[in-house]
Parts: sequence; C-alpha cells; structure tokens
Amino acid sequence: METLRERKKASTRQGISDAATQLFEEHGFEQVTLAEIAAAAEVAPKTIWNYFGSKEELFFDAEPLVLEALVGAAPDLRPLLDRPIVAGPCTWADLEQLSDGIRTFLACEDASPTLRARRVTLTHGWGGPLGEAVGRPAWGAFAAAAILLRHETMRAAMLQGLAPAAVQERVQGTLDEALALLERA
Repeated sequence: METLRERKKASTRQGISDAATQLFEEHGFEQVTLAEIAAAAEVAPKTIWNYFGSKEELFFDAEPLVLEALVGAAPDLRPLLDRPIVAGPCTWADLEQLSDGIRTFLACEDASPTLRARRVTLTHGWGGPLGEAVGRPAWGAFAAAAILLRHETMRAAMLQGLAPAAVQERVQGTLDEALALLERA
C-alpha cells in the first residue's frame, strides 16, 4: 500500500511534469527555463532536480513506463504498438478526440533538435533491454528500430495534418512492414 509520503511525492512529480509539458508546448522546449517550470509548478528549482535529471528527462518522463511495458510484452509488441500512443490506454478510435494534444506534443518534439536527438538515443537504448527480454540481442536492436520508425511515421503523419483514419492507415502500414521484417529476423 502506498504511503501518504509516496502519494505526495508522486503528486509533486506529476505536477512538475504537467507544468513543464504545458510550457514546452506553449513556448518551445529550448525557450523554457527550469526557473519557469519551477514557478509554474509552484516548487523550488532544486525540487525539480530531486525528480528529474534534465529538461529532456522531464519531456520524456513517461518513456521508462513505455519501455517497461514493451519489455513485458516482448516478443509480441503489436498490441502495444498498434495504437496512437505506444503502450497508452487509448485506441485509434480515440485519436479524433486526442489529435490536437498529440499533434501539439509531437510538434514540440519536432521543433527541437535536442528532443529529436534524444528520441533517437532513447529509443536506440531500448534495444538492449528488449533483446535481453527475448534472449536475442539482434532482435532487440531491430525491435528498437521498428519502434523508432513507427514513432517517426506517426509524427510525420500527424504534423502533415492528416485525418485520424489516414494517420492510422499510414502508421499501421509501416508497422505491419516493420514487424514482418522483425519476425523474419
């Protein structure tokens, strides 16, 4: 059972993350300072460092949970990848309602060279844990590449302003091809 202290820590962490995400989406990742995030989250700047090691970690704060879900599902990644948000609770049917928020988040990532580089590094790093999960390092590397390809396809389709059905078609087509190649590997 979670203690009161643990719940407060989780709430503070989430509050910092939410404030940072809103500022990043409104002003761009590079333009936002840690002092601005602290002020918006109503915490001391040092408090941010107690929860996050960098601004990039703040932006990608959900990624450890995504990796955990992917590792737990390996080698059958399709159920987690075949949705608008990897390992998220929404379905393609939800994309119509979520498209503005997803598009804003992806546009923020796309506008930042720092975040684009971090996405590649982060996803590349998933190859090791995914490979370990199935006992095949090469499979893990291919899986990480397929996940990155799927993300890049989703981002491009969303930023082109495609309708949700067209985004789904493009992402699923790319995913089908990538996973077919992965299965042959």
